[in-house]
Amino acid sequence: MDKVVSFEQIQDFAGEIRNLRQGYVTNFFWDPQKHPYWVEAGHFFYEKADRCYILLHEKDDFCNLFYIATDMTAAAGALALLPIRNDGVIDVVCRKGGQGETEALACAGFKPYKHLFRMSHLGLLAEESWEHQEGVAYGQLADARPVYEALQRGFDPRCEQLPSLQEVEDYIAHRQLLVVRDGDSLCGFLIFELQGKTTWYLRYWFTDPAYRNQKVGARLLKASLAIGRDTRRQQLWVVADNENAIKRYEHYGFQQEPMTNYVMIKYKQDERKDS
Repeated sequence: MDKVVSFEQIQDFAGEIRNLRQGYVTNFFWDPQKHPYWVEAGHFFYEKADRCYILLHEKDDFCNLFYIATDMTAAAGALALLPIRNDGVIDVVCRKGGQGETEALACAGFKPYKHLFRMSHLGLLAEESWEHQEGVAYGQLADARPVYEALQRGFDPRCEQLPSLQEVEDYIAHRQLLVVRDGDSLCGFLIFELQGKTTWYLRYWFTDPAYRNQKVGARLLKASLAIGRDTRRQQLWVVADNENAIKRYEHYGFQQEPMTNYVMIKYKQDERKDS
């Protein structure tokens, strides 16, 4: 496999596939706050196949896989032959049921891992009283390491696309990270994005177990929504079996959308069995 060297290179891959005029499917969408770090670190690779490019982001014990292809048959064929050193994880985002996509990946050796769905609220959500929440502050550079470590402990890296330490530092620099502290202890944090002037997007919301049931999470969410008061749409992704989180989001007026993310995994041990 060869290293990805730039965003422009990936654009060329997409253009090449589109020019075949046989269709176009992909699960890769460039994020300027994330993917440049993959390129700079030398952990982002590509493999060319018939009517398809596969992108691979290497991590310590698994890799994230992406496809740019004419159709899912081409993508699945390339993924089935791709040599991987660790478990391979792939996301398929669908507006419909996703049966065709998941069946194609199953033929390539992938198994269901997690199911997420998107929730949203349309219109103004924040209230005037939410603007000043006791103890909520913008994160400082010294918070980057504790936040990064809490993400590793509290979330599943295989299905929740956790940020690197550099990405956390970027969230802080862009004033997209809110924290609540108790002295030197981090009680909780929330990472969000404002996409243009229309959309508020929740990335990560965490309360340390020692500080739960003290309204830490509620204060963080209300403060974040107050910052995005003028947005007309608020969105987030949630793991489908996280009933506690779903109830909290519903309490704040969020509703499930027909937008689903199926996370599938190909275990390295299974590949060894097949070889």
